[in-house]
Amino acid sequence: MTDFVTRLEDELHSAALRQERPGRFGAATMPRVRIALGAVPTAALAMVLLALAVAVSALLLSMSPPQHAAGELPATLRGVWHAPPSELRLYNAGSTRCVDLGLGRSAPCYTLGDSGSHVATEWGGVSLAGDTLTLNGRQSAAGTGIYRWRLEAGGLRLIKVKDRNADRVTALTAMPFTSVHGPETPRGVPVGWASRVLTSARFGYSLRVPHYWSIDTRGPADLLSGDETRHALPEVSVTVDGVSESSGCAPYDSRRFLVGGMTIRVSVYRNCGAPHVESASFVHDGRAYRITWRGKASQPENDYPRFDALLKTLTFSR
Repeated sequence: MTDFVTRLEDELHSAALRQERPGRFGAATMPRVRIALGAVPTAALAMVLLALAVAVSALLLSMSPPQHAAGELPATLRGVWHAPPSELRLYNAGSTRCVDLGLGRSAPCYTLGDSGSHVATEWGGVSLAGDTLTLNGRQSAAGTGIYRWRLEAGGLRLIKVKDRNADRVTALTAMPFTSVHGPETPRGVPVGWASRVLTSARFGYSLRVPHYWSIDTRGPADLLSGDETRHALPEVSVTVDGVSESSGCAPYDSRRFLVGGMTIRVSVYRNCGAPHVESASFVHDGRAYRITWRGKASQPENDYPRFDALLKTLTFSR
C-alpha cells in the first residue's frame, strides 16, 4: 500500500506542475501535494477512487450536448407537412403507422404522397443526425435520399444532399412545406393504395389506383381492377353518357364531396350484383361520367375510404 500511495503522490504532483507551468504567477511554484493515505484501508481507498470517477463522469456528461433518445424525432418535425401537390408525414418511433408499414417499433418512419388524396405513394424509415434527414424507402425504386432540413417561420425547407430519385427530389424541394394539423389518413386505406396512374384516352380521364391494377378499354365501359379474369372484387368501371349500372337496385346510403371544383355524388346499394355497389356520378366538360365500385365488404362503409381515395385522384385531359 505504501508503494502505491507514494506513486500516486508523485503522479499528482507531476500533473499539478504540468498544469501550473503555462499559467505561472510570478516565480511561485505549485507546492508539493502530500496525501496522507497510509492509514486508509484498501476498501476505503477503492471507494474514494470510485466516487472520484463517478464525479468526473457526471461532469463530462453535463458538458455534453443533449441527445434525443434512440429512435426519436424532434417534436417540431413530427406530423403532417403539406406542399401541394405533395404531402410528407413524419412519425416517431413506436407509432402505430410505423408498425402498420412493417417497420416495427425501433425507428421512426415517413410517408410521401399526394396531398389531394392523402394516400401514400412512398414510405420507409427515417433517421435524423443534426440537420441531416435520411429517408430509407422500402420500395426498390425509392432507395435512400439524404436532405438538409431547417425550419423557416414554421415551415420546413428540405435541400437535397444526395438522392437519385428525381421524382422524390422534386416533391421534397420544390417549395417549403407548411405544417398541417388535420385528420390522419382515413382508416381502411392501404399503404400505396393510389400509387399507379391509369389513363383512358377515349374518355379523357386519369385515375390513381393500386400498383397491381390494370385497365381494360375493350368494352363499352372502362374496367379497372387487379384481376384479369374480372372475377375478383373490388373492381371499378367507368362510363360516359351511359345508363346507370345500378338501375333497379334499392338505395342504401349516399354522400357528396368536391374534387377539383366538381361535385361528386356517390350512391350506395346493397345486394346489387355484388355484396355492395357504389356509383359516383358527376358532369365534366358537358359529359356525364359514372364511376361504379363493386366491393366485397358486407358492410359498405368499410369500403368508403378506398373508393373515395381513388375518386379524389381524378384528373382530365380535356
